[in-house]
Amino acid sequence: MSKRLTFAALFALVGMAPALATDKETPKKDKPALLLRLAALEHLRGDFRYLAEVVGAAEKAKRFEEQIEEFLTSKLGEKGLRGVDAKKPLGAYGWIGSTGIDSNIVLLLPITDKKAFLALLSDVLEVKPEKGEDEVYTINVENVPFPVYFRFAKGYVYVTVRDKEVLDKDKLLPPAEVLPADWKDALSLTVNIDQIPDNLKEMTLGALENKLADLKEEEASGHTEAEKKFIEAAIDEYGAFLKSLLNHGSEAILRLDLDRKAGDLSLTVSVAGKPDSPLAKRIHDLGQVKSLTASLGQKDAAISGTMNVSLPKKLRPLMASALKDIEKQALAKAKNKSERDLRAVLIETVMPTLRVAELDMAFRLQGPNDKGLYSLVGGAKIKDGAKWESSFRKLLTHDPKVDLQLDIEKVHGVGIHRVTLKKVDANTRRLFGDNPLYLAFRKDLLLFSGGDNGLELLKEALAIGPTKSKVWELQMSLARVAPLFHDSTHGDIARKVFGDDKDGDHIYASMEGGEALTLHLSLKAKLIDYLIRVGKAKKAKEK
Repeated sequence: MSKRLTFAALFALVGMAPALATDKETPKKDKPALLLRLAALEHLRGDFRYLAEVVGAAEKAKRFEEQIEEFLTSKLGEKGLRGVDAKKPLGAYGWIGSTGIDSNIVLLLPITDKKAFLALLSDVLEVKPEKGEDEVYTINVENVPFPVYFRFAKGYVYVTVRDKEVLDKDKLLPPAEVLPADWKDALSLTVNIDQIPDNLKEMTLGALENKLADLKEEEASGHTEAEKKFIEAAIDEYGAFLKSLLNHGSEAILRLDLDRKAGDLSLTVSVAGKPDSPLAKRIHDLGQVKSLTASLGQKDAAISGTMNVSLPKKLRPLMASALKDIEKQALAKAKNKSERDLRAVLIETVMPTLRVAELDMAFRLQGPNDKGLYSLVGGAKIKDGAKWESSFRKLLTHDPKVDLQLDIEKVHGVGIHRVTLKKVDANTRRLFGDNPLYLAFRKDLLLFSGGDNGLELLKEALAIGPTKSKVWELQMSLARVAPLFHDSTHGDIARKVFGDDKDGDHIYASMEGGEALTLHLSLKAKLIDYLIRVGKAKKAKEK
């Protein structure tokens, strides 16, 4: 690779698409459509070394760095990227043009010394920048069909292609605006949806319409007329939300970060609506939802999860019609009168809750304790708890597979029922012992528990009340979950990787509303080492 091609590749970060355009009119926007922020090169190098050490590949990482340094030395000389400041963050911003290829992107590269940087270009990379009267430099690279422009300002070199007008002094965004002092992520990308040209949005919406039409045709086949109407309406509702994101979205942000001190890797994706728009109201309302079950989830469990979602009101009548067809089909498939009666009881019990079209549920798996056993507690919002309890008594009282003891205790006026399975497989006994299951029915809530200390957990659960919740939330402690696997390798590896570090194995994910619809994922860096080792162990067993 020649030095000139190396230089061309370096500036390919600016983007090839704008370079191919012939229309040189700069889009006039209030703010950039895109903002990219990247941590300083030294910071990223530190992150790379940290992760390599976590997964036990420090020596390999060291050799890789040495190879990179040797390559750069061979191309750039002993001084390497002279003039470039490896201690300051990098950035880019740009506007999207009406044809896409008429977009403008500006790269911000931090520098320590203007002369050293120019020497890097001319003496080492063998490209000759020509300075214009406007202090904008131009580079014409052989075999590259477009000029590269750059300007020095405020400790950075601003680089673009094709349209040097975006480098006019009065158009440059200050570094502090692109890379604010309070920004701490390793990488972030902001897309200002309201700055995307309308014609590009219309093209995207047209393509979306076609995809949704195909999806309707695929999903609706083999269903009753009522089911088809519900499926089609549900797909339309999904499409309407995506359209609303394009038409009423304001800012979408992706953030990736590594906290070396805490050992946390995190990814966050969020999108906000324009103020007072239907999208903004919908996202805000998602942040105000209350849940009956959310308090059952705890972050110190082996696994816990909550979900609180509801169907849009206009879809509920259609779903009710579809459920009627499902009821008829379920009854028609019964093999005999006994099975039909059983299904009729279940339908009569469950369907009123399903017609409400609200899913509010949570669970928590705790353990293993000092006896190596787990315990489980969970709940779900229901309609007419008395009916559920009546059906439960009717179905299980004479079931030969279980030993049922009704109303063994009462808490807050609610009876607790013990269900003991007469036959339990060996793995279930290994994990939960010979402990029974417990059930309780409040007027609005079904609660269940099992395993070691199951009764006490259910008693505590009966006292829960409404609380503000996320759309959904899931957390897991991998070391505590590992014993659940039949293969003991998972537990052995977990002990080697995490040792006594009780906080070094967590995974957390959630979605919530409010000012923005936010999806968040975080995990401990040690989990990467765990997953790599498990993968290697699996491959070794397959050989």
